[in-house]
Amino acid sequence: MGLTTPFPEPDSPESQRFAVLSQMEIVGLLNALRDRGVPLNVFFGVGPEFNALALLRIDEAGGLTVESPLDPGVRRRLLEAPAATFVGFVDAIKLQFTVTGARAATLAGRPAIAVPLPERLLRLQRRGAVRVRPESGRGAVCRVPLGGSEGEDEALRVLDISTGGLAVLAYPERMELVVGMEIDGCRLDLPGVGGTVVSLRVRHVDPLPVDEKARCCGCEFVRMAPAVQAMLERYVVRCEGPARRSGGIGP
Repeated sequence: MGLTTPFPEPDSPESQRFAVLSQMEIVGLLNALRDRGVPLNVFFGVGPEFNALALLRIDEAGGLTVESPLDPGVRRRLLEAPAATFVGFVDAIKLQFTVTGARAATLAGRPAIAVPLPERLLRLQRRGAVRVRPESGRGAVCRVPLGGSEGEDEALRVLDISTGGLAVLAYPERMELVVGMEIDGCRLDLPGVGGTVVSLRVRHVDPLPVDEKARCCGCEFVRMAPAVQAMLERYVVRCEGPARRSGGIGP
């Protein structure tokens, strides 16, 4: 996938796993684009030509309003196109969605383009995000709810963390984490940055040579709100300086 290019990713089985279907999460990601003033590259014809348009308004009931192309011919072709694909970037994340039914609109007395709120959005992030260890002496903790125990959780030490996921230290006799398991309502405490609630998907469980009773559990973040993503980015940057000096940054 060309995750750093302004061009749309092809619709393929590989891209399906990056699809966001929750309207709440879609609106959150679109708000991040608008609030940061990120231009959207819009594709609506054949070939590599595209126009960069600002996202002006988000209305969950009425859809999206984007600025109108200055060229009258481009505006006409966009309004007549059967579909339009939009691509934008928030930090290292590529967001892409396709909508139909573009129509003429006005906003604050100026020409604009209205499109429906997308029902599906691709959230694509490059693999190999910087992975860091929590600052020495100020360990990060992830509190994972215990199944069947209302209000009880297990405090797991965070071994390393990136904007895409984390690894925690777990003991099977107290908590059995299984590959593929999704866990909602996990409380992640990041010293110096704050705490937040995240959802995790277990990707691998490996034994530790130094402790046969312990397991290193690698998890990815799922259904993450933009505000949580920003918090993680701040924490990674905070830890990255000391880690780089000591050679402790993961690939």
